[in-house]
Amino acid sequence: MRRQRVLANFGEFVLDHEGHGELDKILTEGCRLIAEALDTDLAKVIQIEPERASGFVRAGIGWNEGIVGKERISLSERSSEAYAIARAAPVITNDIAAETRFHFPAFLRDHGVIALVNVPIFLTGRRAWGVLQVDAREPREFDRDDIEFLMTYAMVLGPVVDRMLVVVEREEARRRLAERNDRLRRVVDGIEEGFGLLAPDFTILEDNRKLSPPVSGDPIGRSFWEVYPQAKGSELGRMLERAMDERVPLALEHRPEGSDIWLDTRAFPVADGSLAVLWRDATRRREARERIRKSEEWLRSAVEVGKVGLWDWDVRADTVVWSNEHWKMYGYEPGEVEPSYEAWIESIHEDDRARADGELRRAMETGEDYSCEFRVIHPDGTIRWLQGNGRFFFGDEGQPVRMVGAMVDYTEAREMQDRLGIMVAELQHRTRNLIGVVKAMADRTVRGSASLAGFEAKFRARLDAMARVQGMLSRLGSEDRIAFDELIASEIAALNGDAAQAQVRLDGPRGVKLRSATVQTLALALHELATNALKYGALGEEGARLAVRWSVERRGEDRKRWLNIDWRESGVSIPAESEGDRRAGDGRDLIENALPYQLGARTSLEFGPDGVHCTIALPLPRDKG
Repeated sequence: MRRQRVLANFGEFVLDHEGHGELDKILTEGCRLIAEALDTDLAKVIQIEPERASGFVRAGIGWNEGIVGKERISLSERSSEAYAIARAAPVITNDIAAETRFHFPAFLRDHGVIALVNVPIFLTGRRAWGVLQVDAREPREFDRDDIEFLMTYAMVLGPVVDRMLVVVEREEARRRLAERNDRLRRVVDGIEEGFGLLAPDFTILEDNRKLSPPVSGDPIGRSFWEVYPQAKGSELGRMLERAMDERVPLALEHRPEGSDIWLDTRAFPVADGSLAVLWRDATRRREARERIRKSEEWLRSAVEVGKVGLWDWDVRADTVVWSNEHWKMYGYEPGEVEPSYEAWIESIHEDDRARADGELRRAMETGEDYSCEFRVIHPDGTIRWLQGNGRFFFGDEGQPVRMVGAMVDYTEAREMQDRLGIMVAELQHRTRNLIGVVKAMADRTVRGSASLAGFEAKFRARLDAMARVQGMLSRLGSEDRIAFDELIASEIAALNGDAAQAQVRLDGPRGVKLRSATVQTLALALHELATNALKYGALGEEGARLAVRWSVERRGEDRKRWLNIDWRESGVSIPAESEGDRRAGDGRDLIENALPYQLGARTSLEFGPDGVHCTIALPLPRDKG
């Protein structure tokens, strides 16, 4: 009757505490009642821990502090608890000191345990859960009634534990779900973005009302199309419908009707069939993107208009990016070759290659900006001058990691610079020659003038002749030359004007180019002949004639070209008193002495009864090619 009362008391305790999930209290009360029924002061419940191959002292009565809820025992082959579980039957040890089958935990001896009995606890379906163990501090032989009572108690305890575990698991699941929902709610409420959750029929399940247009009432539980009717048929509405139907994530940047802000809305299908929707203010990002787009467009326009080639070299990966204009500077269409250091260095003229590469290495080592001018050879053989400027960027340890730079083609500027240099040199040369000519001309004019007034008239006329030649030279390019027909026509027209049309005949090939160095002296000689003809000869007497003929011939073994000039006056009546004036003077000295000495010319000058006859043979510049 006593043991039946124990079972009844235990049943009542379970009924009072089972709904609260108080498994440890139920197990502890069970240990107290079983110890009381068997007249022992020690009992415990050991729960199996399969993952650790151990047993955990889950509940007990009579044990010192630090055992229940903390102690673990081994469930090895030498464990009496493991043996009872394996046999699914009670295991009795009347004296642990004499027991040779098992090893016992030290805390049993510390508590003076001598005898014990293990009864396995099974859950529904005969799933082993643990062991009910009763311990005695004096020698004891547990009889058949003791064992049957313990087995009955364990059979009652197993279903109770099973039900309690379900309750505990359910409560734990509820607790975890509540915590998860609480965390989710805090996350949803805490994020700055808008968040919503739509059911498959577009019922609003969640809406944190961030960045949403104002609506009347609580939107939760209502249809999305009812709360936001403007979305039906809109780009946003179509995106949400597609994401829901096709179960694919989608994104849309849009501006809601009547709003000044842009929203970035993203939809993500959820496994339960719902659709998560997030939206955030994209106005600043869109404005920044537009500014970047315009900036890139301006930069691209500036690069294209300015014909600037850009490069970006990832030194560590050894990859290079060229702009379209950069390709063109090397004679390629964009994408025709793979941009690389090798492609760059191989395109450089061999005379400039070492210098360009050396400047690059120096910039890499010193951190100074790279700047170098060099020639490149296009695939078709064209040579262009390029100016490269770049800068290296370095990592935390000082190693070069990147280089960016710009390239400009300054071939035309270089050629202009070369031409200017040539022109300056030519100007200096001509200026020195001109000063020498003026000085010599002044000396000859002084010697041939009887008075200052006479000197002034002659000198001014000769300066005018030189000025006409300089005017012609100034209109020419660096590679151009004055033609003889232009020179003689200019001189005759300057002295005789329209009258030359009737009195003068010019006959010879056009375009015979003269050396620039010979023009001044030859022009002065022609001026002297023309001045003499105007004062004493064919240009100063009505009815007289002047014929100037010229031709080009090749002479000598080298077949050098010579210009032959024949100046012949006719029909001139020469008064006896002027005979001496026209034969003397510095004009004759210029023709007979200066031309042969300065220009290597061959000359003759005769004063015939009807006018002057002069011949000049002058070497010409070599043919081009």
